[in-house]
Amino acid sequence: MTYPIHKEPCYFTAVSDRTPWMHPGLRIIWAMCFIAPVLVIDKLFKKLVMSHLDGGLLIGLKYAEAVLFFALFLVMYRQYARLIEKRQPFELTYQGALQEFVKGSAIGGGMVAFIVGLLIMSGCYQVISCTDKFRIVVDYFVKFTMGAFFEEILFRLIIFRLTEEWLGSVWAIVIQSMLFGLAHLANENATLFTSLTIMIVGGITYTAAFIYTHRAWLAVGIHMGWNYFQSGIFGMPNSGSAYKGVFLPQISGPEWLTGGAFGIEASIPAVSLNLLVGIVLLYLAAQRGHFLTR
Repeated sequence: MTYPIHKEPCYFTAVSDRTPWMHPGLRIIWAMCFIAPVLVIDKLFKKLVMSHLDGGLLIGLKYAEAVLFFALFLVMYRQYARLIEKRQPFELTYQGALQEFVKGSAIGGGMVAFIVGLLIMSGCYQVISCTDKFRIVVDYFVKFTMGAFFEEILFRLIIFRLTEEWLGSVWAIVIQSMLFGLAHLANENATLFTSLTIMIVGGITYTAAFIYTHRAWLAVGIHMGWNYFQSGIFGMPNSGSAYKGVFLPQISGPEWLTGGAFGIEASIPAVSLNLLVGIVLLYLAAQRGHFLTR
């Protein structure tokens, strides 16, 4: 394994412990053991507590739950890095985090707006009405930020990063993208084709953002921005699930253009745009010397 020289601290260096128990493949399992309990507790809390509440109490508890479990995911990943890998988790450093998150959100939201613009010009997207429940702007922001953050920890910080240490950047991109796409195969309206498109839309674009910065926040921002603007603002399906966003649209036209019931992630324009953005980010990452080779 060869590691590039970085101007910033490089957290991709292999751990000093070279015993079989610290193999990158096994460390994926160790990392899962740290974050899985948080996910289970979160699911149980929603089922056993939040499902029995309503009104203002439920709204307040939703926000509190999101903040609490966001913090717990952070804490448990940091504990994994410190206790198992014996290092500081630079990939979750707070310095520059907000700036990268905002930039990522603008990129993700901008890509969605571009695709929606194409659909409007082609007559495939027409706004029927707007919601009067503007609390959903905040609700969806919280929901999609939490979802993006968890998936980035799982797929980029754990699966991709450790596979990269093991097999190098290229194979790690391929393997992690395949797993990311297949993980969405259980979604509503999903097919093998939509899993293939998710491999590109998410598996390559978000991973490229992570390689470029060596931190999670740009990838989280792009991921959140894409989902939030797609569903929370423009009211389109997200990975097969229907949402009522700020705009309530009527969407028609060929599935290659609209993505059909799965959403624009399964459309040719969206896949092409994401692939282009991903390639640009990978090129910039290569210019920084952020690729690992065996």
